[in-house]
Amino acid sequence: MVIKKKNGIWSLRIGIVFYILFFILIILIKDNIIKYIYPLGILFGIAGGFYWLAFDVLSFDFTSTNNRDTFNGYHGFIAGIPAAIAPFAAAYIIDKSNNTKGYMIVFLLSLIFFVILILISLSLRSQHYGKKLDFKKIISSNNYDWNNLRKSTIAWGLRDVVILFLLNIIIYKTTGSEMEIGKLFLISYLISSASYILEQKLIKPKRRMFSLHIGAILMFISVLGLVFKINYYSILFFIILDAVSVPFFYVPMTSATFNILDQHHENNMRIEYIINKDIALNTGRIISTSVLMIFLTFIKNDRVLNYFLLFIGSGQLIALYFLRKLKIWDI
Repeated sequence: MVIKKKNGIWSLRIGIVFYILFFILIILIKDNIIKYIYPLGILFGIAGGFYWLAFDVLSFDFTSTNNRDTFNGYHGFIAGIPAAIAPFAAAYIIDKSNNTKGYMIVFLLSLIFFVILILISLSLRSQHYGKKLDFKKIISSNNYDWNNLRKSTIAWGLRDVVILFLLNIIIYKTTGSEMEIGKLFLISYLISSASYILEQKLIKPKRRMFSLHIGAILMFISVLGLVFKINYYSILFFIILDAVSVPFFYVPMTSATFNILDQHHENNMRIEYIINKDIALNTGRIISTSVLMIFLTFIKNDRVLNYFLLFIGSGQLIALYFLRKLKIWDI
């Protein structure tokens, strides 16, 4: 409602404020975090909702069908650099400090960065989008292309952030070191940044479908090593191949989201469509997380994580099936 009545910048600022509040509470609570895990989780979710809705809407406004692949490629490259540095720096701080103290330092630095972000947001300008949300657009399938995109987004959500969460656990369980997590993610994001640049240089509009196939197949291959055996080398294989392949799938998929709105002349309903897509994405995440909890609760087998990795590692192949049905690849 806020972003509809005001503009995307307001939603961005509100999201950042909630992130700031989250990190302030983390710093104040310290050792009692586990007691407040649910309120903190809710607060973090609210922050993410405001922030990423604004990010997607503003990305649509500041791009067009002619430059979205380029924008998404360069955005992935730029975002990958701090994403590479942050886990390594955090792991180094935690490793060199008493664990609790190290975590507090990391949270304090995160708080400082979000304060800087809200100051930067004061210089941004955006347009208004109307006054009332169209809830029918938010919950309906809307049109043929969008219906298939929603289904592909649910399938992508099965994999999405869940596999990174699980990877953190697997790396720590395998190596027993926060520093190893930082080192491996440093490698991952540096390779990913280079791959985003490579993708936007090589993949032009008519090669988007080829890019989707290459990305989906390589992502599936990357997970096979972990399915057969989880060790340091299979983790390293996954991290390198996954970092190379994700941009080739994710960039054209993201561009397709906005191009559908352009083709169907639904620009004034972009907020509703993006909320609709986020509901689909989080539906996939919820399904994936629920399946993991069921596996861990009811299947007493040491290989349960291997089976689960095969399940979520196939998510992009299901997404590809629905993406192939879209009629907007020539745009």
